[in-house]
Formats: sequence, structure tokens, C-alpha cells
Amino acid sequence: MGRPAFRKIFRRCWGPGWSAAAAALALAAASCGDDSDSTPEQTPPPDASSEQDAAPDDDAEAGISDVTDASESEAAVPTKATFQVDQSLDIATVATGHLAFPDMTRLPDGRILLVYRQGAKHVDSSGRIMKQYGTSDALTWTAPEVLHDEEGIDDRDPSVVALANGDVWVNYFQYKTYALTDGTMSAHHIFAAKSTDQGKTFGAFVQVNPGSMAPSNPKLNAEGRWVDDTDTELLVQASSSALLELGGELVVPSYGGYPLNLKDLAHCPKSWITLYKSVDGQSWAEEPVAFGATTTWLQEPALLRLASGRVLMHVRTATGSSPSNPGKMKQAVSTDDGATWSALEDFPFVGHAPELAQMKSGLLLTAYRELNDAYTQEWVSFSWSLDDGETWSEPVRVQDCGASECGYPAILELEGQRFALAYYAPGGKAIKAALYQYSLE
Repeated sequence: MGRPAFRKIFRRCWGPGWSAAAAALALAAASCGDDSDSTPEQTPPPDASSEQDAAPDDDAEAGISDVTDASESEAAVPTKATFQVDQSLDIATVATGHLAFPDMTRLPDGRILLVYRQGAKHVDSSGRIMKQYGTSDALTWTAPEVLHDEEGIDDRDPSVVALANGDVWVNYFQYKTYALTDGTMSAHHIFAAKSTDQGKTFGAFVQVNPGSMAPSNPKLNAEGRWVDDTDTELLVQASSSALLELGGELVVPSYGGYPLNLKDLAHCPKSWITLYKSVDGQSWAEEPVAFGATTTWLQEPALLRLASGRVLMHVRTATGSSPSNPGKMKQAVSTDDGATWSALEDFPFVGHAPELAQMKSGLLLTAYRELNDAYTQEWVSFSWSLDDGETWSEPVRVQDCGASECGYPAILELEGQRFALAYYAPGGKAIKAALYQYSLE
């Protein structure tokens, strides 16, 4: 039996209704993990009226004493979190077009920098990276500005982070499709740039992973894989979460593999996770992450180094022959700054684009787009942990999006026991923020 409010999930020690374009992008960006059969146990569901976890104290049933050892001078470790929405607001809105994929970071001067994609549609070559500045309390925001726009290219999934030295980094991926004799092929690669003036200007964007956005005369070889005119197999990568510092290096979590052969997905190799590492942000070395047998499409990894030194990875997955199929969100753990990883273990729900954040109080959050298995219902949701990700609550739902695509949330801590959760609204008509207050007991 685990702690009050939730039971053990990870025991190792250490959108429904997608548009056709969105489904096509999922297929392409996933590209041609150990698939766990175990389903983690969860907390009882949160009270629907308050959207707060309200599991009863089961210590008595478990035979666990409530008596605190007299030698303990510190307060009891909290085992339960409750949440209250203080305010919801629209940060950016459009009457036509599409806004999506927000991310936020706290700048050295206390302001908030928000980045997101704006385009005519969910997937199209008009996609560009936008930015807005927010006050420290996330209540007031500047007008949108263009951060970066590569002409004729869909600039997608921007992520932003301010490092301890004050440098601000943005990473995103470029995406372009080609109609070829052998079918449609998508090229996509990751780019990153640094700002030393709190996001006012950025240096040149440097390509993180190898490969060309305009490969020479792509075609399918005898094995059904895309190659260029020298018969070299093509590889592609994408990212959906911010770079971080691990072991003295910059690390970009990525996912990808072989460009998809849409005519023969059943024989396309599954996508995998790669960590791209650099000491200067100019040259990058790749380090594929080994989880054992690859029977699952692995996509959209998010990494976080906890205050304890433990590193968590949350991953979107898909099962079967297509990377757009549903698959349970998974977790892996590293205790050596990402050099080695535990096996992947399931959450009991479908989750896309996870985002990890830890509050100063120790509260750990993972936010994601939650879907039902039929892809007919989406929510913006988050789960919480008070034991460094050993156990997790059931989803706390921020917004019911019905059958419309939404989500890709970002989390930022505010003053006091508060945090902002930004996400894109159903149909991509707004970037919204829910400001939460929480309490621990």
C-alpha cells in the first residue's frame, strides 16, 4: 500500500477529432521503448466539482501509524495536493488562422517570455514563431511579435528556457513536405538559437541534427526507405520541449528516425528518442536513448532534472503500424544525468506533448493533452507527484476540448504556491493561461 491520496505507480528505485492535416503531421513528425504491459495504479479520481484530488486517507487500512517519531524535527512530508483556479485569461487570440504549441520561461529580470506558433492552419508553410512578454504574475502581456519566420517553411513547436547564466535559448523544428514520384515525403529538422539580452534578439539559428531540409532527388529504395541521389538513407528529427543542462552540457530531447513511407507504414521502422548534446550550442553530438526492444513509436519527449538529481523523461507513444495511433504516455528515469535510463512504464491514459515542472515546494507536475482511446475527446490536463515521480495522481482536467484539437501545455511557477499553465484553445483560436493556486498537506 502506498501513501495517502495515491498508490504506487512506478516501483523502480531509482487530439481526439484530429484534422486530416494534424494526423498527417503526426505521421510525418514521428518518422520512420520498451512497450510495457503493466498499467500503473492511480489515485481515486479528483472531485469533479472542484477538480482537486480528494482521495481519503487510507493509512488506517494499511496499518500505517500516524505517530511521528519524536526525534524528527522537520514537518511531516506532504502527501496530498489540492488545486484552485485563480484566474483564466486569453494571452493571444485570432479570428482566422491557428495558434498552438506555447512554452514559457522566467527571464532574469522577472518577466515571462512566451513563445508559440502562428499559422494559417495547423500544418502549413506560413507557420512562424511568435513571442510575447508577460509581467511576473502572468496577468499582463505585450502585443505579439515575430521571433522567427523561415520563408516557405513551417516553423513548429517552439520551446524556450532561460539558463542559470542568463542565456535564453529557443529550439523548434522546421517542416516541409515534398510531392514526389514515389509519394509524399516530409523533411524536418531541429534548430536552436541563443539570446543574451533576455529574448530581445537572438543569434543565428543553428541546425541541431544532421540532414537537409531540401534533400537532393529523394526516392524510395528497394527496402522502401527514402534516400537521396547518392542512395544515402535520409533521417529526420523533431522536438517539442525545451533544451536543458545535464552534466555540464546543453541537451535537446528529440524524436524521429526515417521519413515515413506513407504507402507502407506497416514496414516502417518505429521512431526513437535521441538526445542531442553540446557544450557551446554550435556543434551537436547525437546520443540515441536505449529502452530495449522498439515495439512502440516514441515521440515528443520531455526531460526534467529534479532538485534531488533524479532525471525524468515523459514520452508520447503510439502502437501498431501508425505513429498517429493512440498509445499510453510513458515515463523513464535516470540517476546519472541521462547516461542510462530505466525501462519505460505506462501511465493509464493517452497523453501527448508532456511538459514537466517542479515547484520550489517539491510539487512535481506533468501537463499534457489527454485523449480517449477513440480520439473523440480531448482535454488539457495535468497530474502531480510529491515523491519525485515514484507515484502520480490521476489527471486533473484544465479544459474540456470536446472533439477539437487543443493542449500542448506549458507550466511556469509564480510567486507563492501558484503556477501558470498555458495551452492552445480548441481549434487553435487562442493561447490561454489558467493561473492555479495549490496547497499541500
